Amino acid sequence: MMIKIQPLFATDSTQVRALLRYQQEPVPYESFCAEEGYLITGLTFWQHYLPCQLHLSPSVYVAKEDGLILGIISLHSWGKSKNCWQIDHLVVHPNHRGRGIAQELLKYAFSLFGSQGISHFVAQASDLNPAALALLANCGMRRCARITHFQVPHDYVPPQSEISLEQMGNFRLALPEDQIGLFQLHQDVLPPDLRLTFQYIPEDFRVFPIKVESLDKMARRLIRRKSWFWVATCPDRKIITSACRVTAHHEGDYHLEFAVHPGYSHTAQDLVDFVMAIMRKAGMKGMVIAKGYNYQESILQALAQAGLEQVGQFSLLARDHWLRAKTPRRLTLDKVTLTPLGNTAINTPRIPAKM
Repeated sequence: MMIKIQPLFATDSTQVRALLRYQQEPVPYESFCAEEGYLITGLTFWQHYLPCQLHLSPSVYVAKEDGLILGIISLHSWGKSKNCWQIDHLVVHPNHRGRGIAQELLKYAFSLFGSQGISHFVAQASDLNPAALALLANCGMRRCARITHFQVPHDYVPPQSEISLEQMGNFRLALPEDQIGLFQLHQDVLPPDLRLTFQYIPEDFRVFPIKVESLDKMARRLIRRKSWFWVATCPDRKIITSACRVTAHHEGDYHLEFAVHPGYSHTAQDLVDFVMAIMRKAGMKGMVIAKGYNYQESILQALAQAGLEQVGQFSLLARDHWLRAKTPRRLTLDKVTLTPLGNTAINTPRIPAKM
């Protein structure tokens, strides 16, 4: 039988969940959280007949042979612009590896999304998985950053173990009017090449209003929102100098991503200590994972100094395919009419030609 690549349907959810158990390579922790959306993807198979910009759930495709799923690839949009897509899972059954199935799944996704105008893709692969790094590199992806994952120990006690709303100082919960400031902060933090790859827009940093009465009520409301920002401001310049995005997949499962302006890198330790203290004070315990990028050394040092455990190093790979215009633009110049030149004012003697 020929291997056929097709979208994920609801009848394939059981095989997909079983296939994901064969992931022996280290993967980012958020990839495990993405597995919950696969059942929803199977029920919303109709989205594959729409442009990818209209997909509501992760885009999952499977490689089938005689009704048996041999491989899977899943993607989700990196931001609201949906111009950049991240590869969450690329798994092939151990008994069918070496047949080029993973490479065909990648080529299928690149060609399908590329035909709809998508030119930016990113993926994370562990530095301990050379096979995955080589595969992604052979398909045109390049390493553009390194990510270090830290985990908060269960018996962790932050340096500022006691903190109240009055002791926040320059730190506070982000407000709806901070959207443009958060967007500008992340643009300043990102290297120029990643800025073009991620294609962030201000809508990616939209903040919903939260009524702050007490830490307990605030924590419950934030968890229902599933995403929020802690920010630090400079009163003199009235700008956001650093921020931490908190994503709550479940109550007891949190992901932290820090951003500190290059001019305020000395405040990274204060930001990390504050976020750890305020989350513990609000009762947000459990699986807490923090990410640090190598282009922000101050964040990496602050996370290590705070006592968090390093759980893995990953490479962030990107593939940028710049599309050419279908019809090349031709440069047209208007006709210019020059007046004829008159006779020269000086007569030069004629030199006879040599015989």
